[in-house]
Amino acid sequence: MKKYYEDLKKIEDFTSFDRTQLLDYIHRQKFEASALCAADPEPFALPPTFWVELDYIIGLAKSVSENKKDDFAETVMPLMQEKIAVIQKIMKKLPENEFFYLKKDLKTFEEIFSHASNIIGKKLNYFLPFSLFINAIDSMTVLYPLREKGCDAGTIARNNYDILLARYLAGDFSPQLVEIIDYFIWVQAVFSKAVDKDKLLFREEIVHRLTAFIDKESDFTNASDYSAKSFVLELHEVLTDINIKSRIQELLNKIMGTKISVGECLRIITSIFIDPDISGNANVFRDITIASDLASSVIKHIKEGNNSAMYEDIALSKAMKSYFLQVSRYMLDTRIDMEVCRLFEIMFYLEATAPSFIMHDDIITLLENSIEKFENQKESMAKALNRTFDPESAELFKAKMKQVYAGKI
Repeated sequence: MKKYYEDLKKIEDFTSFDRTQLLDYIHRQKFEASALCAADPEPFALPPTFWVELDYIIGLAKSVSENKKDDFAETVMPLMQEKIAVIQKIMKKLPENEFFYLKKDLKTFEEIFSHASNIIGKKLNYFLPFSLFINAIDSMTVLYPLREKGCDAGTIARNNYDILLARYLAGDFSPQLVEIIDYFIWVQAVFSKAVDKDKLLFREEIVHRLTAFIDKESDFTNASDYSAKSFVLELHEVLTDINIKSRIQELLNKIMGTKISVGECLRIITSIFIDPDISGNANVFRDITIASDLASSVIKHIKEGNNSAMYEDIALSKAMKSYFLQVSRYMLDTRIDMEVCRLFEIMFYLEATAPSFIMHDDIITLLENSIEKFENQKESMAKALNRTFDPESAELFKAKMKQVYAGKI
């Protein structure tokens, strides 16, 4: 919550057009709006690609307006039309006194569409107020078009375990490699909405990024810690910088020489780190059990006043946090995802209050609500997977993640 209010204050004082300074706030607003839409009553789930498609459409509207193209009606309006009904449903779900900037931007989108529809309907396309559209888009905060940075990559890749895991593992080698994966994820999400000119630009940008990665001197600083992590995370071969770059070169050669889908490109990159055909469901079942057990353990140790055990709970949460927040949460629906995020926020708060470990009743209530949702999710997954929890596997996973975390401190 502290970070949320810090970001909110940053927006109140914001005077720059560089929205990348607000990414944490922008991503969180979109995620929380999606979670609210999925909540009762009358739940409806937004597709993982919704926010990036909306971002692309807004960016396209601005680009066409800046060039004063007469194809606004043909290229932009059909795409806007697709989103209007969904936007209206989102607006009904958002609380009255929250999401001010998101609601303002959604309303701006509606107004641009309505204004353009009215003029185009009268066959007065040459009177479209392009400068008005540009100014309206430039005034946006949460929905200002940021292309691949407009939404966190995990949200776009939700339920794609192999991509999420490969992206997580790639982070131990190079931030540049993660950025490449993120760009592929984004292109795949918006490709069906993109105009032909942009599709060509996507290809050029992909070639540029892959070439720059191959040419850059290696800086795989954390690769030496990889063996411990690989014990748990399905790494199927020993990786070196030469190995990774040779695989990226193979991908670049395929892109230059043949027509290849974005999905196939992602599969090739994923296969550098893991078997792309693995199923993550068993691991997600393990992870949700660990989360539920951690929340239960915290409540128990707080009530007992067992400080030494509390420190152990905090150590476990710190070791598991990056994996849970980059992989596990995105394999769950947005409602359970929010509970996972809340659990780690509470653990961060508890660490800050050590050694007294202040735990108010409302926080205990939040944890109890999370446990209930975790347990319901476990029960549902157990039936779907036809399996029971393997405590030995969970303990091994926790021990190894602690080992990996300790190696990075």
